[in-house]
Amino acid sequence: FVPHPQDTEYYININSVRDGDWILFTHEGGVDVGDVDAKAEKLLIPVDLTQYPSNEEIAATLLKKVPKGVHNVLVDFITRLYAVYV
Repeated sequence: FVPHPQDTEYYININSVRDGDWILFTHEGGVDVGDVDAKAEKLLIPVDLTQYPSNEEIAATLLKKVPKGVHNVLVDFITRLYAVYV
């Protein structure tokens, strides 16, 4: 365990469905993340992916409640995580 402020914990989830992959992200991470489906920002990556969402689109869709100073790091993490997932 590394001591850190609660507001630096995030939660991310990737779910596959018939139409593609949903990326769910919430700025409220930690042990008691709660009802993620109700409060998470969501981005659908379609199965027939002709163009992966831009970094700007990922940030605008998923990172609305995250300080802009960490957007670049989180977009990079989300992009790399999704690349490993698929």
